[in-house]
Amino acid sequence: MREWSPAKKWNPFNSYKLLAQVYRWRHIERGKAIPQPALVTLDPINRCNLGCNWCNSEYMLKENHRMISRDALMDIADFLPRWQGSPEWPAGVEAVCIAGGGEPLLHPDIGTFIERAAANGMEVGVITNGTLLDELLEPLSQCTWVGVSVDAGTAATFKRLKRADCFERILGNIEQLTSYAAAHDCRLGSGRAGNGVSYKYLLTPDNIHDIAPAARLAKTLGCTNFHVRPAGVAWDKLSSQKPGLFHNGEEMHLEAVIEAIRPLEDETFGVYGITHKFGGDLNPANGFDRCHAIFMTCVVMPPRDDTGKRFRLGLCCDRRGDPRLEAAGVGHLVEEIADFWGSGNHWEIFDTINLENCPRCTYQPHNQIMEHVILEDGMTYKFI
Repeated sequence: MREWSPAKKWNPFNSYKLLAQVYRWRHIERGKAIPQPALVTLDPINRCNLGCNWCNSEYMLKENHRMISRDALMDIADFLPRWQGSPEWPAGVEAVCIAGGGEPLLHPDIGTFIERAAANGMEVGVITNGTLLDELLEPLSQCTWVGVSVDAGTAATFKRLKRADCFERILGNIEQLTSYAAAHDCRLGSGRAGNGVSYKYLLTPDNIHDIAPAARLAKTLGCTNFHVRPAGVAWDKLSSQKPGLFHNGEEMHLEAVIEAIRPLEDETFGVYGITHKFGGDLNPANGFDRCHAIFMTCVVMPPRDDTGKRFRLGLCCDRRGDPRLEAAGVGHLVEEIADFWGSGNHWEIFDTINLENCPRCTYQPHNQIMEHVILEDGMTYKFI
């Protein structure tokens, strides 16, 4: 399937951008100090106000309803820009993606965190269900992008799949945010392809019929792009069901619909049907041998219990809550993150990862680049 039109090849969903990290990632070597990640994901709270049928954070929501304290959030916002990994690489995490085992904007201090992180020079992205956008217009305007997971094009589909009757309110919130960004001199309203508000559409067999009306809404509401990608099965459910959700030729329907809505595109709006991290049938097809991505990014999450930890450090957003991919002993002081990074304990997790326990992989291109470009140099990347 053609994921994007030729004129919009250089877009924020194109994994070719990861090749810019080759010079960072080639310092990932056992026994040596390795670079801090360019991007860290922050899950500020394990709570949600919707009930999506396909929720990949259900394990976290059942596990606990905790959140990271305000003080810990501020420490994280100050630590990330000064984190020094390999001495061959400049200090500082460049971007933070605020997502969550739930709805991140439910955290009472998330606006303050966004402002602190932006003031410290980091770029900020937010993934949200859109129910609280109107309460945080100013801090959200300081983000590079805001992705709103609407996942429907009609109120009926939204209510059926998310168990809530707030579709119109979310659309109104999106319009408020895009209007605010357009009216102010802010990062979110810069007009670049990677900036602005994205209408996100997590595709399942139950909402595939709503793609076209959703795309039209996205453009009407002032979104920069409309982003469709297939859903998968959460890691904790792989023991009881297959990882793929698509079995009835949905890929053909998706291709036809995406091509039908491409005429909506113009200089300020793009349509992206992202399938390159999946097989031709829209189901997971990871295609790598080892998980190198646990050295390329990480997830800071709420603590699990009352043992005194202020946060947890996970190594994969697709396996949030899986204790096998968490850094033991990290969570009291933010500096412990840097001590763990590239340590023997970090490499021990790498050695024990069984890819059969992984769902669809967000970091499939990261792992393939490490194996085929850096370790094998199959592209002879120095010959530009």
